[in-house]
Amino acid sequence: MHSIYSDGVYTQEELFQKAKSCGLSAISITDHDTIDGCKEAIVLSKEFGIDYITGIEFSCFEGTKEHHILGYDFDPDDPALVAHLVDFKEARFNRAEKIVSKLEKLRKPIKIDNILKIAGKAPIIRPHIAKAMLDEGHVKSVKEAFLKYLGDWKPAYAPKKTFPVEKAIKLVNSAGGIASLAHPGPFIEQDALYRMIQLGLDGVEIVHPIHDETLRNFYHSVASQYWLLETGGSDYHGDKEYDELNFGKLVVPYSIFESIRYHSG
Repeated sequence: MHSIYSDGVYTQEELFQKAKSCGLSAISITDHDTIDGCKEAIVLSKEFGIDYITGIEFSCFEGTKEHHILGYDFDPDDPALVAHLVDFKEARFNRAEKIVSKLEKLRKPIKIDNILKIAGKAPIIRPHIAKAMLDEGHVKSVKEAFLKYLGDWKPAYAPKKTFPVEKAIKLVNSAGGIASLAHPGPFIEQDALYRMIQLGLDGVEIVHPIHDETLRNFYHSVASQYWLLETGGSDYHGDKEYDELNFGKLVVPYSIFESIRYHSG
């Protein structure tokens, strides 16, 4: 699940409250490319009596391909991990400045301060910029902002910084955690999947809203064949059409939580 520290709409405390009301015994909050909420969540875990492990969802970019790597049960004070995330946040800010500059030339000016206000605690992502364009009246919807200006290779597009899957796996492992491939769905090429396994992937996400029974069975067989942990969850953000239906229902057994704790460290 995700909180206001990335692209979720709820605070850490609100997520723990929802987890408590659903009867969940353990959770992880895997905000995108930030661990700023981890220490707060550790405190809340004790207050709510819900087991918690640290989490993050890395955005990895290789060429034109994007993959997400989940990190679980790592040390949030690990120097290499902290340094990477500081650099990442700065890279996102620099990218936003390039996009703003391009929009200026397209006579669609927005202020970086407005984008930062919209982003709040989270690293800047394109939807934040789209929202700023909407607020300025440059577009009638976030979708229009992407279709005309911000989408891949559109006039105001700026490429993301390359971040290989291998580096994400090593960062998580060196911080004492386990790395799992997030929501591979039907999109990932088999060669890419097996290359990640060879790079040291610890797990693969089985339970996810985009995974039907056929996909779950397929990734279960892959996990069984390569001795991978089978992770999963609702991928709850709080503003998706299916979120409330899935929260507390798309879950994994507590034994998975125990396995992650056993294999990490």
